[in-house]
Amino acid sequence: MANINSKLIGRERCVAAKHTKKVVANEMLLTFPYHGNYVDLVRMEMNAIASVKPDFATRTFAFLGSGPLPLTSLCISHHLQSECVSCHNVDQDATAITTAVTLCRALGHSPETMCFQCASAGSPDIDLGCFDIVYLAALVGGCSTHKHEIMADVVKRMKPGALVVMRSAHSLRRLLYPVVEVTEDMASIGLRPLLVVHPYNHIVNSCVIAVVESPCGCGPDGTGDEGSFA
Repeated sequence: MANINSKLIGRERCVAAKHTKKVVANEMLLTFPYHGNYVDLVRMEMNAIASVKPDFATRTFAFLGSGPLPLTSLCISHHLQSECVSCHNVDQDATAITTAVTLCRALGHSPETMCFQCASAGSPDIDLGCFDIVYLAALVGGCSTHKHEIMADVVKRMKPGALVVMRSAHSLRRLLYPVVEVTEDMASIGLRPLLVVHPYNHIVNSCVIAVVESPCGCGPDGTGDEGSFA
């Protein structure tokens, strides 16, 4: 009986310690100066996605260029409030990946819902064919031309009908972030632009949403529509 009680007490202490660690990690995260900006940015992007595909039951995200503080993925997870949503975070910096993993585990996110991979955005090692939405971070690609080259590599590995969300900037904010140029050249790499959002409030980044089409430039069913997102 004493052994059973001892095990129960030990288990309760372990659970309490994990809860305390999660609370502390979350409190520290909230002190990040731009946390609120990311929350509002992700809300804007989720609403933009819903406006172009209202029946889109998003389940899987990939974020290219997630960095040591994967705020976008954390905000997506919080915004959608679903255990079925998973975020695959990719960064070429191994130290950034290690830091991000430590943070997410402290926050209570499991490897199934918040996973990480050390690779460059255009790496063929990243299997993007299973994702509904692929994000391209604002600082991935130092200029519009480089961004276009990266997206060409990324789109080749995505399924038709999936969405690409590219962060950009407008006006003087171009001084902070490289711009995603929405041109006819997107069609040459299999992308069809759907929506561009330029905020004029405290949200810094613009976003460009495009759908991946089949190599022939038609939808998956050959009709020219974007087809199913399932």
